[in-house]
Order: sequence, then structure tokens, then C-alpha cells
Amino acid sequence: MTNNSKRKAAIILSFAVALAAFSGQAWADQNTKTSTPASITKSVSNNPYEVAGINDPEAFKAYFAKLQKAVKDNKPEEVANLISYPMNLNKDHKTFVIYNKNDFVKKYDRIFTSHVRENLLAQQVDKLFVNYKGIRVGDGDLWMGQQNNKLGVIAVNIINNPYEAAGIDNPFVFEHNFSLFQKYVKEGNKTEAANLMVYPLKVNNKGKTMEIKTKKDFIAKYDKIMTAKVKKALQAQKADQVVVNWKGVSIGSGSLWMGQFGEQVGVFAINQ
Repeated sequence: MTNNSKRKAAIILSFAVALAAFSGQAWADQNTKTSTPASITKSVSNNPYEVAGINDPEAFKAYFAKLQKAVKDNKPEEVANLISYPMNLNKDHKTFVIYNKNDFVKKYDRIFTSHVRENLLAQQVDKLFVNYKGIRVGDGDLWMGQQNNKLGVIAVNIINNPYEAAGIDNPFVFEHNFSLFQKYVKEGNKTEAANLMVYPLKVNNKGKTMEIKTKKDFIAKYDKIMTAKVKKALQAQKADQVVVNWKGVSIGSGSLWMGQFGEQVGVFAINQ
């Protein structure tokens, strides 16, 4: 075989190996199951809850509506009938087992807290999150599934909210936004930092207050607002060491204040 022939053979062989590897990866990706909201899950049987072991989607929807109504009407006995026992109550990194209806009713307010009830009632059935573990409500406050041949609530997770006094509904949203804000300021990303402001933003300096009314205004005055002192205080702050009160969440000994306004969690005041 000539040198040219050898080179051609090597090229053809390399191409064949690469094609096989690509085809294998594509096949693997198509058959990888991922957890997705019920609203966009696809299946041959048109059952978005199939991966969670639910065979009848209409029966599940009827069950979910019944659960929401029982909670809305504040009827612990009816809610207790919709639990699949034994049910796990996860709180403070510990798991407590609720074995029966009587046990559940006695502890109803400690299990279905105001936060759990609120998230359950706000949950839309077509926006539920589904995976092999079950069907999730909210941020994991409650899980439903098929257990011991009964469809019901199989676990409740009590999520502690250290920012509740400041009016922040979801601690994960606050911590996520706080982390992003630190990141964007460190990178000097003015546009993304502007998205985490609550407008009008109040900037206080030596007894005088300047109102920043728009993102465009914030970006234009970024260097005057985010002074070296403010940046240093922000970067030195740890999320688990913030000061929380009815006014909001104090960052860097009051250099910045974060809070929730409507659905938005962001910075609403800066003290230079």
C-alpha cells in the first residue's frame, strides 16, 4: 500500500470512529430521562405523571383539586384522608414519620404550615414538577406519589425562612439573588446588576437622598452609586450573617438594603 493509500485509509477509519461515537451519544441523549414540569412532559400515553408511577392522569388531577379544596376550606380531617401513610415530615435536617390519620390531624398546623398551604394553593396542576421520586409542589414543600397502592402526599418539607421578618417569601430566591448581585458587581457587569435593583432605588449620602428611577439611570450613574466602600461591604458579606428586621435585609452594616416588592427581590436602598 502506498503512503497516499495509507493516509486515505487512516482518514476514513478516523471518520467512521467519530461518526459511531456521535451516533451513540445522540442515542444516549434521546433516551436520558430528565425531570421536567408536567406541562411539557411528553409520553406516548399522554400521561405527564407516568414517570412518577401515576397511571391515570385524570384521577391525579381530580385528587389534586380535592387536596387543594380541603386545605383551602381548612378541613384537617379531609386532608388527612389524602395522605399516603407512613408520610415523612422533614424539618431541621431531621425526618419525622407520620404513621396514621390521627397523628396527622393532631399535628396538622405543624405539618401543613402557612407556608406549605400557601404554596400548595398557588400551585397550578399543569406546572407541577415530575420525576421518578414523585410530583413536587412549589420548591419541594410537598411531594405526592403512589405509595402502598394509594395516591397521596408522601412527604412534607418544612423550609425555614430566616428572612420572613423582612417580608421575603422564599429564602432560596433571596440567597440566589444576593449571590448573583455579588457576582455581577465583582465582574463589573452593570447591566445584570441593574436587573437586581428595585426602582425607584434610594441612594443616601450625607443626609441627602437621590432617587434612581430606571435601569438606564442606574447604569449611567453606576460608578457614583456603587462606590468602592459599598462594593467592599457587599463582597465581605456572607448570606448567613445578614441582619434581618421589618425594614428588610441589611447588607454590610447597612451599606445596602434588600427586600421583596411584589414578586421582585432586590436592592432597594444604598447608603454610601
